[in-house]
Amino acid sequence: MMNPSKSSVRFPAEWEIQEAIWFAWPTRMDTWPGLHAQIRSDFAALYALAARFQKVRVLCPKSEQAVVRAQIASIGGDLAAIEFYDYTTDDVWCRDFGPIFLQGEDGRLVASSWEYNAWGEKFSAFKKDNGAPDWIAEALDIDCLEYPLILEGGAIESNGAGALLTTEAVLLNPNRSAEKGREAIEATLKSAFGLSQVHWLKDGLIGDDTDGHIDNLARFFAPDGILYAWPSEGDAANKAALAENLTRLQSFRQVNGAPYRLEPLPLPEPIFLDGQQLAASYLNFLVLNGAVLVPVYHQPESDQRALDILAKCFPGREIEPFDCRDILREGGALHCLSQPQPAV
Repeated sequence: MMNPSKSSVRFPAEWEIQEAIWFAWPTRMDTWPGLHAQIRSDFAALYALAARFQKVRVLCPKSEQAVVRAQIASIGGDLAAIEFYDYTTDDVWCRDFGPIFLQGEDGRLVASSWEYNAWGEKFSAFKKDNGAPDWIAEALDIDCLEYPLILEGGAIESNGAGALLTTEAVLLNPNRSAEKGREAIEATLKSAFGLSQVHWLKDGLIGDDTDGHIDNLARFFAPDGILYAWPSEGDAANKAALAENLTRLQSFRQVNGAPYRLEPLPLPEPIFLDGQQLAASYLNFLVLNGAVLVPVYHQPESDQRALDILAKCFPGREIEPFDCRDILREGGALHCLSQPQPAV
């Protein structure tokens, strides 16, 4: 295990220049039952869209790569910008099991590998996902820092300047590493990511299989700016938790003592599947070089409001909507599906 000092690594913000964006191809037929063909089409379209802005890297078994390439080519995607890596994952949520990439103090790229247990062993298949960070680090020929803490990438959000957002509902959950205690967990995060601050929100969205990932709740849009989820008019279920989170956000202070600039990003109207409310959020957007890909849910007024807010927060970037109604049925959206590799 390597334990870098606080000054030896930096956790870049997602709006910084990226070398590539990683995804994992859906291979299991028991996910998205009845929709597998549509989902594969959606993923191919997502890769093609992302490839307009930067290099795309896809974990995909060699036996399926020709099929994926053909799908991308059929919609005019730039195959020259898409690289395939012969690795079969258990699931597609690369944000949570992929390596969390860091910048070393000498400018080199470093991977960090954390324990992954499918959000508290909610699902039995996760061993291949847990092995992905080390495999990717070896494929890229970079150092990989190993940590014995259960941590998903969707549970943390960096501003690139030493501050991190996370939630108690995930990191202090008994199904993760709660037995280590809050102080020890925070100390590990600060050391591993070169942080000076960890800001804790409390609870997540109703229906979130992750127990409450930050990437559905609050995202930095600048070192001193935070977008936060706010319930829509019809969303009674999330009002109390999001009000508590706002109170905490208002109390957070930057290193210089100044409050953060806070920008509400209202949630879509509630979306249900088999009577259960899903964790639909516009906060699950994906920042790329020159673009922001935004999950939309066929709610014209709410969708457009989200696009307008994100355009204001990320000036100079193309704001690209991407229909996530089908993807959401398995619990996530664009940010959950991706893992950025920063440029060094």
